[in-house]
Amino acid sequence: MNAKQNHFYFNSALIMIVIIGVVLLMEHFLTPLITLTFLRTILIMIVALGLYFFLSTSLLEHYRQQEQNLKNLVDETLHELNTPIATIEANLKMLKKSHQDEKTLKRLSRISQASANLSQLYKSIEHSIKVEIDTIESELFDLHKLIEESIHKVADIKGSIMIENHIPSIMINADKEGFARSIDNLLSNAIKYNKPQGSVKFYLKGTKLCIQDSGQGIDSKNLFIIFDKSYQENPTTEGFGLGLSIVKTYLDKEHLDIKIDTQKDVGTTIMIELKNIINN
Repeated sequence: MNAKQNHFYFNSALIMIVIIGVVLLMEHFLTPLITLTFLRTILIMIVALGLYFFLSTSLLEHYRQQEQNLKNLVDETLHELNTPIATIEANLKMLKKSHQDEKTLKRLSRISQASANLSQLYKSIEHSIKVEIDTIESELFDLHKLIEESIHKVADIKGSIMIENHIPSIMINADKEGFARSIDNLLSNAIKYNKPQGSVKFYLKGTKLCIQDSGQGIDSKNLFIIFDKSYQENPTTEGFGLGLSIVKTYLDKEHLDIKIDTQKDVGTTIMIELKNIINN
């Protein structure tokens, strides 16, 4: 336990001791004056609550200030991170113009993709901070286009896996960054746990977004814990098992249901009900 936690628990215990002491004193002195137990109890509770709010305000103010300082630091850091990303992109454009040989262009393309991934990581961190302080606003976006962007991100890691997007151009009204992050995680899993020469398909079934893969499937006994943090179907696979937990957290926030249809060694279909966020 660190010093800040010790400080918080010590001050909280001190407040409780003071309040208990005041309650006992009031009970002692008020008993002969107010014979009605109910009335005496109400009076003591009012004084105790008032005392608690008075004492805890100064305690919580200290932590509120720390939280604000941390937020300011993160905002400044993210702003500084955005500058080198923009510099990398600008210089890449200049290098592409001055180099035309295929090998160099391929290397520059890889750098460009890495820069785009870094930019996406920047957006994810910024989004996570906004979620914590509850400043996320819904926006309209094209589902087909968003999925195409997600597919483009995995172009270098999908290998022999074929990815098909059969989603029509429909407008969604939701937290776009959180939705994109969820699709990225689901697509990444569909690739990671797929078979060589396998496939991933995006399609609509009514108002359900379906993501179907031809992978190894999920053991039925694990379906109840699949959204737990650090869960991994295959412990030998690289990663921390946070992908599906992140997806579930976002979907719960948007009040979207998710269902999983899976068969071992055949594949898995993830179905997300979109009726609450489809723009009519």
